Amino acid sequence: MFRKLLFLTTLMIAVLALSACGANISLNLFTAEETVTQSFAAAGTARLVVEMFNGSIEVVTAEDNTLKIDVIKRGGGGSQWEAEDDLKNVAVTMTQDGDTIRVVARRSDQRIDLGNSGASAKLRVPAGTILDLRSSNGAIVSAGPVGDLKAQTSNGAIEVRSSQGQLDLNTSNGGITINGGRGLLNLETSNGRIDVTADNVMVNGRTSNGGFHFTGSLAAGRSEMRTSNGGLVVTLPADTQFIIDAETSNAKIDSDFAVTTQDFSDNRLSGTVGSDPDVTLELHTSNGGIDLRRSR
Repeated sequence: MFRKLLFLTTLMIAVLALSACGANISLNLFTAEETVTQSFAAAGTARLVVEMFNGSIEVVTAEDNTLKIDVIKRGGGGSQWEAEDDLKNVAVTMTQDGDTIRVVARRSDQRIDLGNSGASAKLRVPAGTILDLRSSNGAIVSAGPVGDLKAQTSNGAIEVRSSQGQLDLNTSNGGITINGGRGLLNLETSNGRIDVTADNVMVNGRTSNGGFHFTGSLAAGRSEMRTSNGGLVVTLPADTQFIIDAETSNAKIDSDFAVTTQDFSDNRLSGTVGSDPDVTLELHTSNGGIDLRRSR
């Protein structure tokens, strides 16, 4: 009860402060929902651009060439009637230009919501679809063999399973979990853990206040994994050959691999594994250990 009162008190203080600045503020305690549905057909490889707000985005794949889009609008208000009426202020547009489909949800007014107004999306797409997904205050989840995927959100996790393309993922205050992917994986979050299971990829990943785990194989080229206040665990095939540059503070580095060292101490490791490496692996953290493991 105390926490609830504290939360409401904090919201009221925020409302008063912003109202004093002339902002149009609404504190929404009631919510109404409405689903907008539309389908599209693509002759070639589809490209789907989706922009939501204060909501999640979920993607699954299907065997046909039809894209089915469900946008769940949420209105908010001080009563249920006001919440239902507010749905008209959540504008949804869906357009197609060739094989590119755009789905955008925005508020049509300038109101600042301290409640539950927003829009989420559920997407059913053909395999291989190229995705550009954006939201805020919500998770993004993709399951199935999609193509290249770019996803950006805040205050929410990102999860990608069975992707067959390159990944460019960015969030804050949420973790990133990947099982699949191909080519280059660009990953960035804060206050969240990164977990990657993938083969024949290059990884450029960064987080803070969270661990970083990679299991799989690395493609030729440079991969970098970086965190702070968290450990790094990298598990590679036993026959992997690579150049290693690893550094931490306030913790140790352990390696299952025999490293021909150029620089070695408890918290610094630089050298090579194997006689002909074409992979460069850079690992950096603070306040966390680094473990280089051979897969069993």
